[in-house]
Amino acid sequence: MNGKHMFRILLLCLTAAVLFCACNPAPEQENSESSEETSEESSAPVSEETGEETSEESSEPPREAAYMEYEIPENFNDAYTDVFEISDLKQMRILYNENVGSYSFYYDYPEGGTYMTQLVRKRWGMYMLGAIQHRNASGVQANIIGASTDFEWVLRCGPTQGTSGTFRGGNHGDYTLSDWNAEDTTKTNDHFIDMTFYDASTGEKVEPQSGVEMTVNGLRVVMHDNIYDGEYNQANVMINVERIYLFNGEDVFLQSKLYMTRNTYFQMSYSCMMPIMKQYGNWTKFYNEDGTEKLVQTPLTGTSNYGNNFSNGNNATKVEMWGEQYPAYHMTMQIYNPEDMFYRSTDYVKLWDMNPSSNKLYFSSFALGTAKLVRKGTEWDFRSSWSFSYEPDFVCPTEPDEKLGF
Repeated sequence: MNGKHMFRILLLCLTAAVLFCACNPAPEQENSESSEETSEESSAPVSEETGEETSEESSEPPREAAYMEYEIPENFNDAYTDVFEISDLKQMRILYNENVGSYSFYYDYPEGGTYMTQLVRKRWGMYMLGAIQHRNASGVQANIIGASTDFEWVLRCGPTQGTSGTFRGGNHGDYTLSDWNAEDTTKTNDHFIDMTFYDASTGEKVEPQSGVEMTVNGLRVVMHDNIYDGEYNQANVMINVERIYLFNGEDVFLQSKLYMTRNTYFQMSYSCMMPIMKQYGNWTKFYNEDGTEKLVQTPLTGTSNYGNNFSNGNNATKVEMWGEQYPAYHMTMQIYNPEDMFYRSTDYVKLWDMNPSSNKLYFSSFALGTAKLVRKGTEWDFRSSWSFSYEPDFVCPTEPDEKLGF
């Protein structure tokens, strides 16, 4: 073989090698071009205007979209005692009604009368806080709150900026009109996984049976669900959720742990809410972070106003509500870790004079219309409470700091 042929063969080999390298980039080049499905590991929300930046893949292995059975940690009781300063656990009665999908929890007052709270099933299978009722020793009953709308947080979010305005979770878990079917996996936004009950004093698992009353000393409920986008499958799951409720006498405490399974964009969301009938809640006192207080009054009978009838910008982590028609009944709402609950919207806590019969309180986060990116692997911890007190000698004030809806 002469030199000319050798040269041609060598040239062909070099050309083939160059083409091979061009069609098969190095692994680090492939990873640097993908940013939508990878993110930096983070312990707090990371807000960005756009999600096009490159981020490193988290070293933490991906979590499954469904949870295994919840195991009680060793510090089961201590954790809640520290966070919520619970001095004693109250005896609670549980009554489960399978036909309507409700768990009713009763606290019996030593002097007579009862206080009742609920977890109720929505049509897509998720359980949420429901009605609140008080019955005094004489048998007079006050239906303070009906089982209609959200107490717990609700998120306005999506996997893209264009879907970030969609409400997900809570009362917005499903927009369909059909009845819930446990075998239906096409529902949107919120997928219930499981719910387990525990005696809070012993940590022992209890299993309420429909129509059979049972008693515990404080009730702890652990619930798992997923927030997702589109048909329910692992690829569409955005957030793993674990809710831990404590029902104790006139108090309900909730700690929610949320884990981002993918990059998610957020707009104006709410980390705690309070829907209340106006006769029991047309007065609101905001306990502001600077030590001041603000009193807001709405009419006892309002008008349907789904526009901008709000009292915004109340920088409070504790709010109390009562009604001038029945001023003895008081509800107090509180959030305990505002920084972790990204309590940073300029709206802060807002009161909505919503319709003729009810008002609604919102602890706000993020801003409306501006999508913020929260990275895959981010974990959130929401802590809030709803407490009742009966104050028969309370005298309602006559001069508010703000009149809303008059």
